[in-house]
Amino acid sequence: MFNAKDVAVWFLLKNNSEIKEHEAENDDYEVYEGITHLKLQKLLYYAQGIYLALYNEPLFIEHIVAWQHGPVVEEVYDIYKENGRNIINIGMSKENEEILNSIENDRKACEALNLTYNNFAIYTAWQLRQMTHEDGTPWDITEREYGLNNIIPNELISEYFKREVIE
Repeated sequence: MFNAKDVAVWFLLKNNSEIKEHEAENDDYEVYEGITHLKLQKLLYYAQGIYLALYNEPLFIEHIVAWQHGPVVEEVYDIYKENGRNIINIGMSKENEEILNSIENDRKACEALNLTYNNFAIYTAWQLRQMTHEDGTPWDITEREYGLNNIIPNELISEYFKREVIE
């Protein structure tokens, strides 16, 4: 199991790599837009959901909380909040390289993260936010039953992703 900060680093490095690769090819396809803080939070949520649905265990240890604009991992929010609506750019430090290698060497994590990136990074941050707010989603159920700022139970996320996403 990883921590959400490491998974966030994986998404940011993956996106930076994709952008650089496709800038060199003059390809401006939508998936290669940068990741904002809002988009990063939604990708973390989808990664956790996909991993829970596939492997019946969490990808990362932190809880996901129902905030006004959707599911949020508060620990990651605290790290990147100064970016606001700007694209988050991180470099390949020794620490980030170690994080990337540890995730890439974990077959299950790598599979779930690539599935998440390939299927959800194509959406804008606002589209992802809207998707998490649809009726019957874990965010919607948590917000209605417990209110905002409460933990979205992993069991609820897992059931939803098994039924609505993985199938």
